[in-house]
Amino acid sequence: MKISSDVESEYIFEEEWDQLIAKHRIRSDIWALLELHNELNVTQITHYVEQGKTTVARHLKLMEKDGLLLCRTPKNVIKGRIPPKIFSINPKFKKEEEEEENFYKRVIRHYRKAGYNVSKLLSYLDPLLNLLESQLDEPENAKDIYDEYLSFIPAPVVFYLDKTRAEALMDIHTEYILKLQKLAMEEDLNTEEAFVYFDISLPLAALFELKKNIKLKK
Repeated sequence: MKISSDVESEYIFEEEWDQLIAKHRIRSDIWALLELHNELNVTQITHYVEQGKTTVARHLKLMEKDGLLLCRTPKNVIKGRIPPKIFSINPKFKKEEEEEENFYKRVIRHYRKAGYNVSKLLSYLDPLLNLLESQLDEPENAKDIYDEYLSFIPAPVVFYLDKTRAEALMDIHTEYILKLQKLAMEEDLNTEEAFVYFDISLPLAALFELKKNIKLKK
């Protein structure tokens, strides 16, 4: 996977994008933050993560070297001050994913990326759930934590449907996603109050059967 930066450097991805990001936990955090904010400098990123400024700067430099990120210097700089480097996700990295000509490769990449992102996003729940669990003997504290983080969002739900009901769901889902997309695009996102939404449907019985058949062939 080749990517050219604004300075005409060439990056060659010898590893898949998820392997590049998974080299260190902080890379996942940086990636998620830049997906949300588009651009951030080292100080801003350090504000959100559990590592010091030196560690963040080192990982940003390595992610830039891997071709995942681009770095720029702001035009308006106060005289006498060192300008902060501003990082963003390499748009040519994203563009290559969108321009993949092989439909099935695009489908594979889309689902693998979705699975990776969902697993990482859900991992951010662990500290919150651990904190809530630690306060079970203190009902008032537990209530405060629940009210602040969980009370205003829908609880996760799982439904099991047959194929006929799943097809009916797709009709409802298409209309729902169009409304959701319109809602999301109506105005600029307040990143300080950002939520992330995701959903997925899987042909569970067929996947179990496929898994069994693959195992039998080995």
